[in-house]
Amino acid sequence: MIILRSRSPRRKQVLESLDLDFRIEPEDIDESSFPGESPLEYLKRITLSKLGTRTRNDLLVSCDTIVVQNNFILQKPTNGKEALQMLEKLSGKNHLVYSGLGIYHEGMEQFAFDSSRVYFHSWNQGQILNYIERYAPFDKAGSYGIQDADGPVRNYEGSYTNILGFPIRMFFRYHDLWKNELKGNHA
Repeated sequence: MIILRSRSPRRKQVLESLDLDFRIEPEDIDESSFPGESPLEYLKRITLSKLGTRTRNDLLVSCDTIVVQNNFILQKPTNGKEALQMLEKLSGKNHLVYSGLGIYHEGMEQFAFDSSRVYFHSWNQGQILNYIERYAPFDKAGSYGIQDADGPVRNYEGSYTNILGFPIRMFFRYHDLWKNELKGNHA
């Protein structure tokens, strides 16, 4: 069985859509960045930290998603003012979304990430405030969700599920490491 180390409803949805046998056991960690830490160093450290306590028989999966503009990470906003500021920075521009994947199985730890480029509509402050009021994007990196109808995303290059927060392509690259764990669910 897979143990998902995340509370994200979007990650849960992705695993449910794959019809995998899993349970959710999130790991609470400090997600503060270190001085001088690059976005990808941060992503790897946080993703692997979320794996938490490990035992030999666990099949643990952790994820973290970051929005990066001009080599600066836009975290989850803590309030409407921060969400407004982030969405104003992103309006009419493009940025990168990285989702990290941590896997622990039979004593082996793996890390991989995927990246996508996202292009935003040019929005005025009224449109941004309406979006914030409608979707309350306070649990989303960069203050938005690609899945939000009439949201700020104009277009993207790369994987939809990566932007959603679960790098499914990376997940299946490691499938052979633990396919026997998954067979019982599809028998």
